[in-house]
Amino acid sequence: MRSIEHFRDELLAKDWPDDLRLAKMARLSHSENIERFAARLRSNGTLFGVWVAHEHAFRYPDVQFDVLGNVKPEVADLLRLLPGEDEDRGGWRRAFWLYSPHALLDGRTPAEVFQSQPRLVVDVARREFAADGDSSW
Repeated sequence: MRSIEHFRDELLAKDWPDDLRLAKMARLSHSENIERFAARLRSNGTLFGVWVAHEHAFRYPDVQFDVLGNVKPEVADLLRLLPGEDEDRGGWRRAFWLYSPHALLDGRTPAEVFQSQPRLVVDVARREFAADGDSSW
C-alpha cells in the first residue's frame, strides 16, 4: 500500500498547472494580477487547488480543464459536494478522492470518468458526501 506522501508525489508528477500556467490557459493579459485571478476562482468555488508547501504555491488538478484549457462548468457543481476548505485546507483530500479508484465507478477514478461523464461523477459525489445519514435505513 502506498503512503499518502507517495500518492501526493505521484499526483504532482502529473505536472498540474500553477498560477502562471493557469493565467496563460485563461489568456490573461500581463497587466492582470495572476495570483488574485487564481484566488478569486478558488474562493468562488469554480476551481480548486492543492497547496504544495515546498513550492509555496497552488497547483490545479488537470481534471478541471477541458482540452482548450477552460475550467469545465461541472467543476463548480462537484466542488459544492466535496469537502470544503474548512475540512480540506490544502485541497489534498479532494485530490486523493478524485484520483483514487471508486467502487461506484467500477474501480475507475472520478478524475478518469469526469473527462467524459462529469454528471456521473457529480452524482457519485452527491451519494458519498451529501447523502442524508438516515437514507440507508
